Amino acid sequence: MTVSRRDLVRSLGVGVLGAGALSACGEGPLRGRRRTTTPPPTGAAPTEPDVPLVIGQIGAAYGRMGVFEEAIAVSIDEARIDVNARWGGLFGHDVSLLERHVMQEPGEDLAPVIQDLADSGATCVITSIDEESLSAAMPALVEAGLAVIDVFTSGMSVRSAEVQTANLLVRLAPNDSILAAQHAEVALGATSDKGGDPGAVAYLSEDTAQGRSLLHELEQYLGPRNGRVVSEQFYPAGEIGDVAARVEAVLEEVPALLVVNGGQEAAPFLSALYAETLDEGERPTIEFPIRLAPAATVDYARLPAGEDLLPECLASATGHVPGGAISVEHENMMLNRGADFLAEGYAYSQQGYDAFTMACLAAQHALAVTGTALAAALPAILTGSEGCTDYEACRSVMRTALEVEERETVAYTGRMGKLELGPQSDARIGELREHGWSDAHALDAGTAQGFEAPE
Repeated sequence: MTVSRRDLVRSLGVGVLGAGALSACGEGPLRGRRRTTTPPPTGAAPTEPDVPLVIGQIGAAYGRMGVFEEAIAVSIDEARIDVNARWGGLFGHDVSLLERHVMQEPGEDLAPVIQDLADSGATCVITSIDEESLSAAMPALVEAGLAVIDVFTSGMSVRSAEVQTANLLVRLAPNDSILAAQHAEVALGATSDKGGDPGAVAYLSEDTAQGRSLLHELEQYLGPRNGRVVSEQFYPAGEIGDVAARVEAVLEEVPALLVVNGGQEAAPFLSALYAETLDEGERPTIEFPIRLAPAATVDYARLPAGEDLLPECLASATGHVPGGAISVEHENMMLNRGADFLAEGYAYSQQGYDAFTMACLAAQHALAVTGTALAAALPAILTGSEGCTDYEACRSVMRTALEVEERETVAYTGRMGKLELGPQSDARIGELREHGWSDAHALDAGTAQGFEAPE
């Protein structure tokens, strides 16, 4: 009869506990490895629970979320395949990923969806919805005791005192405080004699909670440093309206930086803006850096939106996407599911993959699948003593220690790159990619940059 690893660990009982105690004094089975020994309060041997982890997922097909819906859904599913088919699941079971619920319009009541997830056994949910929807859903999520790993939102309204998260919410993308600080530093350091005064920012954004949040954070950062927002414009999501009027408003007081916080509608606007700055020799008389949001950071050379753009109109623009450098493994994984990702990019797919993996590692760390245990363990699996870069490597470290009645902590560095969480479980340290465009509007490969939350 074949003896499973689970049965073997359980059969060792007190004998292994003694071996663990001895190994704490000597070199033990894993020489040279630093351990964190945490004997259970009752003296009982720590063991893996014989229960499956069930994960729910909620996305959205509208607004800026819709741009990334397919990439996020694909990456979460690919992580599920890796964990279960490649690495044998968790606690002797396949990790269950429930059918994805995709919001079709803003304002949907998610309480019944969340109740269905809980009734189906979910203790964790991965979300990629807008700030308003996430804030509105938190009471139901807290009531159901679900750990929430959000891969998308950056708006600070989700962290307001009115939104009670019960410490169940973790956010993986850099928040607006981080993004605003990065934008503001570009403006404050501007030196072009063809641009505005250092610290002068023009702001054009979709009229959303996130758009308002980013403006507020910009003002908070610029004010004490003698910077200011010299013009602000909001428009309905995806509908930029009168482009000529918006160009005129931006140029009324030339900025040191223009922030365009929208989607692909940014490209025709920037083409018109560029045309307005050209002299008779087709040379720009006004130049300033431009920062674009993830939804606008796409390969316009492959998309209809790029067909009528003036050459070089994106030369001053820099797009950003949360996450580190795209590995060949990750790119191949995505392209095997759809060639359209060549044009649309891989934004938030690293977060989707890591969210699923992190939930599994948090369960292994906690030896539990309850929502509160998962939420508490998520920050810990990023800052432990043993570095690892995939699920199997991280799990092996923890399970090997467990077999000799010890506990090892891991520092998972996944597809996103390095990540640490702050006091509110928002990303505090991490990476994002900055992208530029060729004269023909082709997106470059991007450069990974580290970020850290401002003091």
